Amino acid sequence: MSAATKKKAGSSDDLLLADLPEIARGLETLSKSDPRFADLRPRLKLRRKRDGFAGLVRIILGQQVSTLAADAMWTKLLAASADRVEPRVVATLDDETLAGCGFSRQKVRYVRALAAAIGDGTLDLAQVDRADDETAIEMLTHLPGFGRWSAEIYLMFCLGRGDVWPAGDLGIVLGLETWHGLKSRPTPVAARSLGDAWKPHRTAAALFLWQHYTENAIAQRAAKKAVQKPASKSSATTAKPTAPNAAARKR
Repeated sequence: MSAATKKKAGSSDDLLLADLPEIARGLETLSKSDPRFADLRPRLKLRRKRDGFAGLVRIILGQQVSTLAADAMWTKLLAASADRVEPRVVATLDDETLAGCGFSRQKVRYVRALAAAIGDGTLDLAQVDRADDETAIEMLTHLPGFGRWSAEIYLMFCLGRGDVWPAGDLGIVLGLETWHGLKSRPTPVAARSLGDAWKPHRTAAALFLWQHYTENAIAQRAAKKAVQKPASKSSATTAKPTAPNAAARKR
């Protein structure tokens, strides 16, 4: 059974993933095992997403687009559905309306197939919630548009599972490269193997690696910007001694 608290599809959930019981235990254990994890822990801000149909739809929207774009599309869908992202409601929205929310033709097909599977009982979300991780992943990957990554993200962000490892995620792969000081980017197979060291707390490890990767990327962009910034007049010419009081007035 997941650690997620059941809420209706139209409700909001402001819980941090780091506060969910299974994940919190993993964060605590890994923080004690590596001071680098302990340093990252206070800055973990990823939030839990709605479970059920709404959560799966949001994952569809997030495929192959930026987080900002996915959030914008989700906001439009909430408006179009009167904040009721439910199978019957979304199924009544025509293709033009869904396209206006940002759905591609392919994603329209995926979300309609999802609504139909839940409607006819092909997919029982209560069974997914009760199933072990691998069984739940298998159930979800029978859906059009749901590969292993999408299923793993659902288990992590919507059900709060504690030992999920999305080895094919680019952020995880790049995070592993710098975390371990590797000479090249690990393959998905190698990334999955490297994650074994953090069992049974791989969800916590994933959160740490995403934060590590994000902070590294920000630092690299800042360093690159600093190098590219044109030299100021004071640094481009030989500086003359400046009296302390004059320097103070310039600040």
